Amino acid sequence: LWDICLGLSFAKVLLPQGKKQTTVKATARVVIDKELNLYAAAGKEEEVPVTLEELPEVLAAQVNDSTELFVSLYADEAVPYKNIVEILNIANENQFKMVLATRPPSNQ
Repeated sequence: LWDICLGLSFAKVLLPQGKKQTTVKATARVVIDKELNLYAAAGKEEEVPVTLEELPEVLAAQVNDSTELFVSLYADEAVPYKNIVEILNIANENQFKMVLATRPPSNQ
């Protein structure tokens, strides 16, 4: 379980397991908790609640002329696939590069 700081509270996000871990320096991050609440943040800033409609503008504010926007998506493993695809579509439409955050597999 990952505790992600959201202002004065913490969202509990259980990331799905992934076999291959990649380290990409993300410019921004999007968090979807199991209740389908959406949060966004840039750099080391704290996540703030956002709507799906606000997300492109919030993320685009992180881009400047010399950078590409890499966004890490932290989605609880209980989040339906269609909700993840909505975020991926927003990233694609706005030419943001999206990285899906996972946790290392547990040793069986």
